[in-house]
Amino acid sequence: MSAEPTPTGRLSGALLDECGEWIWEQLEDDGIQLAGELIDLILQTERELAIQARPLDEIATIVADEFRMRGITGQPHAIEPPLIKAVLEWEDEFLGFAGIPRDQS
Repeated sequence: MSAEPTPTGRLSGALLDECGEWIWEQLEDDGIQLAGELIDLILQTERELAIQARPLDEIATIVADEFRMRGITGQPHAIEPPLIKAVLEWEDEFLGFAGIPRDQS
């Protein structure tokens, strides 16, 4: 049994949790219903793979592929790159407010 990876960037711990909650609220305001756990998983996977400095389209595709390889699926809708990218775009907003460059997150 392996432990969850520990984020090492500046967006970690309580700040990572706050980011996930804030993204969830923004998506809800946009009319997108998404489980908070999925948002957390996207953010954690991005850091686990150390790809947060890449372009958003590339990150979204890599994370979607990683989810498929791990057997992580969505019900009733698949977890596709456009949905992941929506989370990443709100993450960028949060990082801007926090004064954290994406490559340091």
